[in-house]
Amino acid sequence: MESEMGDRITGSRVDLDYKDVQRFFDTRGENKQLGSKYNYVLYQDDCPELAVKRDLQEKEKISQMLSLECGQRVLDIGCGIGRWGEYLLEKGLYYVGIDGSPKMIERACENLKDYVEKKLIVGVFQEFLDRLREQGEEMPFDKVFVNGVFMYLNDKDYVQALKDIHSVCAGHCELYIKESMGVEGRLTLNQIYSESLTQDYSAIYRSIEEYRESLKREFAGDFRMVAEGQLFADDLTNRKETTDYYFIWKR
Repeated sequence: MESEMGDRITGSRVDLDYKDVQRFFDTRGENKQLGSKYNYVLYQDDCPELAVKRDLQEKEKISQMLSLECGQRVLDIGCGIGRWGEYLLEKGLYYVGIDGSPKMIERACENLKDYVEKKLIVGVFQEFLDRLREQGEEMPFDKVFVNGVFMYLNDKDYVQALKDIHSVCAGHCELYIKESMGVEGRLTLNQIYSESLTQDYSAIYRSIEEYRESLKREFAGDFRMVAEGQLFADDLTNRKETTDYYFIWKR
């Protein structure tokens, strides 16, 4: 539930202040009171069991559509607590997670401490290529995951992010993108106080069609889209204006 403090914009293109986004995630990463570790990145603070169910359903559904093989290299941009790392490392893949919040990376290190074939890096989306190079990380990657991060990028940086992602994809690569998207068009929340999150919150919920067309412009030349759709079953959804939607592209 949201109160009407801050700005709530439908249709128009407005930029977020990245300092607000950074503050949100750093504060969230420090929160010791959440009911489940998945609440840190899947939210639903007032219903921890829903976050757990969503995590399980997403991994079961999406993993069946991907060709996951031991030894493959995966880049997870906006990895949060390393939620996908749990699954991929268990399958024997090499996992590189990067996130703009140092607090989230601290939680990812704790969450994935029992796994060796990984690297966890602090870095915002706009600088992920530089951070990978600084860490001496080998490129390209066999899999690239972007899970709920584009919504925190302004339009100019979003377009560049697609190009940067394209540049790190291997010749045979699978790209998994999941975002919260506007059901009836673009919706931007700019420092709206969320009672469920107990914080001011900012995000750009682009429409499904906007994502579909922008992905097509960037990737259709050498990738093909193999799947798209609403991620969660109806009994796991609780929003009317937005929906969790995914795309899978392969080459």
